[in-house]
Amino acid sequence: MAHRLDDEAGVTRALAFGIRMTPAEISKGRYMRAPEHGDAPVSAASVQDFIADQFLGGADEPEPEENEDPEGAEPEGERAEGDEPEANDETNDEADEALEPIAPPVSWDKDAKGLFEQLPPELQEKIAEREAQREKAIQSATTEAAQAKRNALAEANAVFADQQRQYAQHLEQIASQNAPQRPDPTLAVTDPAAYVQHLALFEAQNAQQQELMQRAAQANAEAQQRDAITRQHEIDKDQEALATALGDEWTDIGKRQALLTSLGEVGAILGYSPELQGQANATDILALKAAAEWKAKADKYDSLLSNKMAAVRAAKGAPRVSRPGTASTRAEQSSRSRDAAWGAVKASGGRSGDANAVYLESIGIKL
Repeated sequence: MAHRLDDEAGVTRALAFGIRMTPAEISKGRYMRAPEHGDAPVSAASVQDFIADQFLGGADEPEPEENEDPEGAEPEGERAEGDEPEANDETNDEADEALEPIAPPVSWDKDAKGLFEQLPPELQEKIAEREAQREKAIQSATTEAAQAKRNALAEANAVFADQQRQYAQHLEQIASQNAPQRPDPTLAVTDPAAYVQHLALFEAQNAQQQELMQRAAQANAEAQQRDAITRQHEIDKDQEALATALGDEWTDIGKRQALLTSLGEVGAILGYSPELQGQANATDILALKAAAEWKAKADKYDSLLSNKMAAVRAAKGAPRVSRPGTASTRAEQSSRSRDAAWGAVKASGGRSGDANAVYLESIGIKL
């Protein structure tokens, strides 16, 4: 069967091996060779022969007419083993990789994605890589901006809370300094008109004082609300810091509870009360975790050292054993002789002169 140059699989294999060409270039009788072949153009016929020979299995041949039995042709089904052309799996894999489509950036609209699909694969790859970097940078900048906004709001809340507390203290001070005095009831008998006048003034001043105290209470309540917002912001920051530093050891509820229990034991050893441990922030928790790790290593070392010393003490208390086939040293023999002589002295209660003499001689004293 004859091979055609416009066979899609053949052209794909040609491109995979480095031959860059377009149908227009082939029709004009020229194409771009791979770098190792130089840049000289060649004729369309030689291009067709080269591609057919290298990638399509041979040059084009005329198809035989019906009932034609070309000389040397083998009957169908009787081809010898090993004559089948071997498939170039490696070439096909490279072609598949080259033809694998590259997804356009997600943020692009439909028209832009359509233009993206018309670009060469190399340019698509570069654009997709650059867009991924841009999206990552935008996401990072957005996260930083949101965090900066939260920090700014928390700082503003803290400043406003301080101002409200100062304002409440100022109102309370004014109210206490201008406390009204109720008029003397006897004035109602001696001078009823003056009593009514003083009573009206007292009621006005008292109402003004009550208003000041109410405004002070509202300012204190606002300060407490802003303090609660600030504390929640600090808690959120601690949660983020602990989640980043500890991972699922903190985000998983079960693991978190086990961690806090172990840290509570270490904190008690270090002298922290349960009340102080309940107020621990991210810095305190990470410090307690480091202390717990140090303690675990120290306990392990102490355990290993204790086991080692127990073995040493056991070896010291064991009787000396001579290895078979080895002669005792003179020091060992002298030690055994002294031990035996002293045993005889203790057995006789020191009343045997012979035993005493033998022991004295064993320690170097001769009578």
